[in-house]
Amino acid sequence: MTFLVQAKVEQFDMPRTRGEGVLRISIARPPSLEGRTDVPLLVVTDADLLFALAAEIARFRAAGGNFRPMVVVGVGYGAAFTEFVKLRTPDLTPPAKAASIEALGSFKSFIGDQSGNAADFADFIADRLMPEIARRCPETKSGPKLIFGHSLGGLFVAYLLLTRPAAFTHFLMSSPSLWWDQSAILERLEEFAERLGELAAPPQVFINVGSKEQDVPTRVPNGVGLELPALQAIVAMARMIDGATEFANRLRQLGLSNVECAVFEDEEHGSVVPAAISRGLSFSLPDPF
Repeated sequence: MTFLVQAKVEQFDMPRTRGEGVLRISIARPPSLEGRTDVPLLVVTDADLLFALAAEIARFRAAGGNFRPMVVVGVGYGAAFTEFVKLRTPDLTPPAKAASIEALGSFKSFIGDQSGNAADFADFIADRLMPEIARRCPETKSGPKLIFGHSLGGLFVAYLLLTRPAAFTHFLMSSPSLWWDQSAILERLEEFAERLGELAAPPQVFINVGSKEQDVPTRVPNGVGLELPALQAIVAMARMIDGATEFANRLRQLGLSNVECAVFEDEEHGSVVPAAISRGLSFSLPDPF
């Protein structure tokens, strides 16, 4: 079976579950799926940067008929980059202690100084967005439900896994910022262990990181707005590779059997994303149909 390459893309805004403002929702739907109910659904955070990339990777993988076509949904803001990186921080982060926020120093000029809205964002995705997608895309009714996030988005996917593990079947975390608030996300593992026993089927987890993400940086990327010593301090504190590996091991120790942690050679925090999406899809959907 083969599928047409083109995908239909639509966009619309949805009000937040609580508070003011809207979120920009993007949907890429492959054609020729009428009558099916088992089509996979991939939800991507940070859609302003990642939706088009994820949709194209999914489209390319399915174009030859050897990979499942899927519906890709992006959750974003419809904002320019400098605004987007500040808008995303509150939605993707759990509350943090004042000392942890202060320790970010000048990094706050890049990501903003607001945080801690992850619970509301999780409610929006699980209780508002998913029913709306089910209404608009009935072909995904019984298919696998995947969520992908990178960096702070990866932290949010970890938060969603630990607090609402039934919301998705597959949780894909690319370079997750598990260091946030002195790795306080790990304190939620105990309650997660209790929730596991209540699930009809355990979630599947893919975690990845680039092999260069703990290397001491020698330059500051454009737009980050930090002095090099400050960036070096953040990289040292983040322990990206060690943190991802340790988190995967903790999940396995709790009895979660299908957990994969991949370290992609010669990739750094930005360049790892395409490989993360493609490998995450292969992990989640190993069978063609």
